[in-house]
Amino acid sequence: MKNTRPLLTPKNTMLAAVVVFLLLATIILMGMLTPLIAKLTTGAEIRLEPGYFNYRTALPTAGLVILLSVCMLAGYLGQKNTAVIVAGYTALAAFFALISPFGNLAIDVSIPIIALALFATIYKIGRTFTRSSFVATARGASAHIIHLGILFILLGIVLSANMKMEGANVISSGNIGHFPGQDYAIKVSNMSSYYSGDPYQTYPGSAYTTEVDFDIYRNGAYFREGQVKYITDFKWGQSYTTTYIHRGLTEELFIAPRAISLQKGEVDLYMRTVPYINFLWGGFYLMVIGITALIATDYGSDRRARVPKKDKNIRGKS
Repeated sequence: MKNTRPLLTPKNTMLAAVVVFLLLATIILMGMLTPLIAKLTTGAEIRLEPGYFNYRTALPTAGLVILLSVCMLAGYLGQKNTAVIVAGYTALAAFFALISPFGNLAIDVSIPIIALALFATIYKIGRTFTRSSFVATARGASAHIIHLGILFILLGIVLSANMKMEGANVISSGNIGHFPGQDYAIKVSNMSSYYSGDPYQTYPGSAYTTEVDFDIYRNGAYFREGQVKYITDFKWGQSYTTTYIHRGLTEELFIAPRAISLQKGEVDLYMRTVPYINFLWGGFYLMVIGITALIATDYGSDRRARVPKKDKNIRGKS
């Protein structure tokens, strides 16, 4: 009976991961080139929304994360144990998709798959502590810390993109406006307008700016103050706005004016709350730590390699 070679090996899974990554890159590239091709061939203006990419890249991304997890585990746990673990997490993802514990299909499927990758990464980091020296441990763990940071960023993107809350409200000066589904409310405290820039045609300035000052309340309690501007540029014939952004540890708050009525003293404000932004920041910091450790250990290894070793067999002078 001939011995069969195992299929679930780091080499095979890495090859499969490269193929899936190329497929993912091709999908993204085609999506980016589609508006350009349409413009050159038909003259039509096409704008692809984020949903276009989300639906087409979801499965390849999930497959890539699973394959990379298999690649990290197969060399240490063996083919059978790796297959059992991966099958368990995949079945859990399918079960979550069926019962929808988070109420969102993308999150329901992503959580078990990312949990698999986190398990594999933490397992590999733990194995580096069995090495003989601190430098060898730091060198081995640095690459996996970078992987851990990427997974945190991926988790933050999935959670924030699918759990963000947004809405708009027309608020009169001196009144408080609420935004359904969000913990924040806004009280417009002041609206002031002025001309700026050099005189243009019949206007005393080239632009007309309206500043909107407001107080932000969180769960009914005062949180902080902010300001946005609505600017009409007479010279260029266009209007634009400034935005207010507060980046907290757990979420990001974004406020922007959509329209202003000076006669009524009203402003139409758009608000967006993006939760779990801390996963994005945490992942970024982990990547910085991992890259720094990797560079430091590589530099130390190269420096030690350049130092010539003394030959213990050198004979004394006669």
